[in-house]
Amino acid sequence: MKTKENVKRGISLITLVITIIVVIILAAAVILTLNNNNPVENAKEATFRSDVASINEQLNLYALNELAKNEGTFDITSMNGKVSDYIPGVTQYDSELKVEQGKLVYIGSDRKKAQIVAELVGKVDTVEVGGLKYNKPNLMYLPSSTTKAVRWDASNVESEMEITTADKDTSWYDYAQKKWANIYTNNNGNKAYWVWIPRYAYKIDNPHTTTAEKINIKFLSGTSNVASDGSSLEGYTVHPAFTFGETQLSGIWVAKYEASSSDPNKVDGSGYTGGGNTTGLQVRVLPDVYSWRNIAIGNMQTVSMNMTSSNGSVGTESNVDIHQMKNIEWGAVAYLCQSIYGEEPWNNPYGDWTAGSYKLKTGYAGASKDTGGLVEGNANLAKYNTVNGVKASTTGNITGVYDMAGGAWEYVAAVLNNGNSNIGLAKSEHVENNKIKDEYKKYYDIYTPGEEEREGGAYYGSGGAKLWDSGNAESQNIIRKRLTAATYQNFESKKGDALWETSNGHSYYGRYTAGTGDWQWLQDTARDSANGGQRAIGCNEDYVLVGHASLPWIQRGGGFNQSSGAGVFASYPYYGGTATADGFRPVLVVGDRL
Repeated sequence: MKTKENVKRGISLITLVITIIVVIILAAAVILTLNNNNPVENAKEATFRSDVASINEQLNLYALNELAKNEGTFDITSMNGKVSDYIPGVTQYDSELKVEQGKLVYIGSDRKKAQIVAELVGKVDTVEVGGLKYNKPNLMYLPSSTTKAVRWDASNVESEMEITTADKDTSWYDYAQKKWANIYTNNNGNKAYWVWIPRYAYKIDNPHTTTAEKINIKFLSGTSNVASDGSSLEGYTVHPAFTFGETQLSGIWVAKYEASSSDPNKVDGSGYTGGGNTTGLQVRVLPDVYSWRNIAIGNMQTVSMNMTSSNGSVGTESNVDIHQMKNIEWGAVAYLCQSIYGEEPWNNPYGDWTAGSYKLKTGYAGASKDTGGLVEGNANLAKYNTVNGVKASTTGNITGVYDMAGGAWEYVAAVLNNGNSNIGLAKSEHVENNKIKDEYKKYYDIYTPGEEEREGGAYYGSGGAKLWDSGNAESQNIIRKRLTAATYQNFESKKGDALWETSNGHSYYGRYTAGTGDWQWLQDTARDSANGGQRAIGCNEDYVLVGHASLPWIQRGGGFNQSSGAGVFASYPYYGGTATADGFRPVLVVGDRL
């Protein structure tokens, strides 16, 4: 028979056993913790981390100095050998580290050290400013002799920093406060301002609608598809603008203003200012100058690429590429400004056409967001650095990108792949048989037309006559709408370009069925002049106009005189030739072996 005392003893014994087990577990945990927090090992790891960071920085400075000494022609990938070959006296790590194609590489057997080197060297540095993490502006490979970082103060006054200083300084940008990083390049007097767009992924909660909702943005780490803050990217799309051919980019540098030429006041043979249809001038990117217009699509690409020539703004081709802005690159800026990190820009209404000469200037705003068509000298024109002028940028302040609403219509390097002869207006080295050559495809966004247009059809009626043979406006409109609708539907497969994702329909170029018979942009197949023509159907009421047949090239942004129809989501098709109100802008990318 169990007594109360025996029960107590049994309970005490069980308690003792449990206590011993708990103590053993806790002791094991403490031992494990102590092993993982060995102060000697931690000190060694911290020293190695600090030394690798210092060596990596010194290698970068060596490369920048060589670029400066050799006027931007030094090939960083030629740096191969021991660390001590480039940093005299640093020999203690020669058995663990070496330099391959300008990068620090770990060759030892310690896995932890390998992880440290990969972390410090294997990606572009991510910074945290104002509680937000993103890729810092990529200044690698840009010649220090031609490149300066730009700092804007509260009064919109500009100052500059050496890029070796700016690379360690985060005070000149703060994307959480809509303060985007700016630099300029200046070689042979050809100055160009650029704005940094860090690599990001996006999510549009209600795509394919006219609702101008805020676009969700998550910045990414380095050239990876990992969110800088460590959060999930479920439902997000990595923006395609940060893939250039086979190269992943940590971000892109976008021209701050529409392109101007090295002779912006030149009046060409047609009587228009800006530069004209030539490749003999250099691109500049400046505020308060006449933009470069009346230049054909092929020459726009050529002069953009010439910015890396010895006479161009950057002056080096080593690990640097400059090209005409693509449609997805336009979209990268548009989506960022439509997020919490930017603002919808006001129109640039500067357009003096009263004297038979288009004079469009960069970096201006009007008295309100949708002001359109103000002639030179109008009191409501506001320069880029004034209270109203800064509202024409994608940040609502002076650090953003200008002229993306209004100003000149901007040709982007984007083409409808329908085989039309107007595709051949691009230079012969880029195009063959009215198609973009394979080796140049990374410089263009190529869109697929509807099946009917691809196969050269577009017939109407039972007689088998083609579209262009019809004198009947309504028959033409039925076919034109059918062609453009099929092409527009194919836009759905393109991500990040601010077309299908940010609109719910399109307009096409047709004729009124009554009245004067004038050509106009239409949505319906039967309209007359009393019912109007152009229809605003994109986000922020921007025009979405789709081409076919002889209008294979894409333009963005809207014109100076288009009021609410202009904006970052506006699109327009054109034939690729010269036009008095059509310009462009370049994009600069930096990376290994570009």
